Amino acid sequence: MTKRWTAALALAGAVLLGGCKREEKPPEPAKPGTAAAPTEVTLQLFGDPAEVEGYRQLISAFEAKNPDVKVRLVPIGKQKDHMAKLTTAFSGGTPPDLFLINYRRFAQFAAKDVLEPLGPRLEKSTVLKERDFYPQAVEAFRYDGALECLPQNVSSLVVYWNRALFQRLGVPPPKPDWTWDDFRKTAQALTRDENGDGRMDVHGLAFEPTLSRLAPFIWQAGGDIVDDVNDPRHMQLLNEPALEALRFVLRLQRVFKVTPSLEEAKSENHEARFAAGRLGMLLNSRRLVPTLRAVPDLDWDVAPLPRHHKTATVLHSDAYCMSRASKAKDAAFRFVEFALGSTGAELVARGGRTVPSLKRVAESPAFLDPNQRPASARVFLDSILSIRRLPNVAVWNEVETRADVIVEEWFYTVPPHGTQLTESDSKEVRPGQEAGGSMRRLLRQGNEVNALGQEVTEAVQGILDSAPKSGTP
Repeated sequence: MTKRWTAALALAGAVLLGGCKREEKPPEPAKPGTAAAPTEVTLQLFGDPAEVEGYRQLISAFEAKNPDVKVRLVPIGKQKDHMAKLTTAFSGGTPPDLFLINYRRFAQFAAKDVLEPLGPRLEKSTVLKERDFYPQAVEAFRYDGALECLPQNVSSLVVYWNRALFQRLGVPPPKPDWTWDDFRKTAQALTRDENGDGRMDVHGLAFEPTLSRLAPFIWQAGGDIVDDVNDPRHMQLLNEPALEALRFVLRLQRVFKVTPSLEEAKSENHEARFAAGRLGMLLNSRRLVPTLRAVPDLDWDVAPLPRHHKTATVLHSDAYCMSRASKAKDAAFRFVEFALGSTGAELVARGGRTVPSLKRVAESPAFLDPNQRPASARVFLDSILSIRRLPNVAVWNEVETRADVIVEEWFYTVPPHGTQLTESDSKEVRPGQEAGGSMRRLLRQGNEVNALGQEVTEAVQGILDSAPKSGTP
């Protein structure tokens, strides 16, 4: 759900502790009659248990072919904890050699010059070439013109749908070219009070109310999130196309009541509700696949996002980044080459975690396996043509963190049109998430959609103003 921003002060020390380039020391020669100790490479990432298991298999395969390297995996269960641990490690001068990170979050480290740009190593590689990757993923990891990290996937937001539930309720499956109206009607048809107690036993739709989840709907309506994705200076949420999208999303919750309430979402997360057959559709990226495959007898598939004035989805891509302070850069890059090359990429793809950024693997049976769910895996590849990305500037993680608190509050706790926001109306808002002055003022006027755009704009404008001018082309 919401992700609170870890104070930027924790990164300040990274400039001194990690910014200075350290020479990679050659390993000491082994003593006569003894085998050289393998070089250790640390890899930090976050993921669910099913996701992490795929990386353990990847590491085992790499070590079998590279016995002189030992990869120590540092798995983190939650995204926010992953980011906090990275921030602390860079500040303390003990970052992992490698880490996986989303394109919307890596630039805060690139701006501190604590990353080892991998573009030059890619140019010299005999295993990988830039042209082998989908450009949408590669370009997302450029900072000030330099390719900092190498992408493992080119995922996007799609609709996961519970085939068994659709069939039980007699609801037609999603069509490839469905519209907002089709999407809404499908969600309504799936939402059921099956025992007549006045509470919905099945919900038609669920998604995290965050800025990144709203983005594709805003783009589909012809709007934008920011004025310039490469150098964002102003939010665009008060423009009419964006407001049209926000109205549509809010009505799904407020008017049609097809999504779980905050109380229901807290009592059972969306993934568990979907797996239990109490949720018809769920918006997520490819990373959900290993978790759903692990649920016995769950019948599900994926569909593209609905279209409106335009077709659009949002890029979900993460990449391997290397710490400049690493003392095992050569060994670490050998692992990156293996992980992103045909053998490693196929292994991870078969596990379901990624939409491979390596084109030849994405088009191979390793990803498009007809015997593995989702049966419609090509939906992810077809969506690449309509992928758009969010900014990757240094302050964007802070922008999203602040905005997401407001988006969640707006989605779950805003009172009905024409009423005032009172303390009793705010009972579901967690401490520190009370609506700001402009939100309260606009709510009293009944401008619920404008309230979100206004509040987010005011909350993040100072962050955007403080950002250095981007050099990203």
